[in-house]
Amino acid sequence: MRGPLIIILLAAILLLGCSQQEVNYPARNFPEGLLHEESAIAEGKELFARHCASCHGHPGEGRSERADFFQPPAPDFLNASYATMDPAYLYWRIEEGKNAEPFGSRGSVMPAWGMHLDEKTILSLVAYLRHRAGG
Repeated sequence: MRGPLIIILLAAILLLGCSQQEVNYPARNFPEGLLHEESAIAEGKELFARHCASCHGHPGEGRSERADFFQPPAPDFLNASYATMDPAYLYWRIEEGKNAEPFGSRGSVMPAWGMHLDEKTILSLVAYLRHRAGG
């Protein structure tokens, strides 16, 4: 009788070990309406095509074929969850890339763009990502 109980207990412990680690990121205030401005979305679309599409896919196609070579795979920004995702989180991920934990330890290869792009530019990318996902 103790055998099944031990198996259930071990399975529960394994599942807890596989659970998602909570991610802490800085809160950020955005200029009112910026995430819905057509000019910000257009700038973000152009930047995405230039800097992001080789891994994340061009507009309308979802992830690129290259995305599956990465472990973890590059996200598909056509996924509707990005439309309502906290923009502060998206900003932080673009700014910090693989330097942010737990992503670096999980094997992320996402570059940190904070050294190369200013705040307005990253905000444009955030606006485009949310728009692209249907937001």
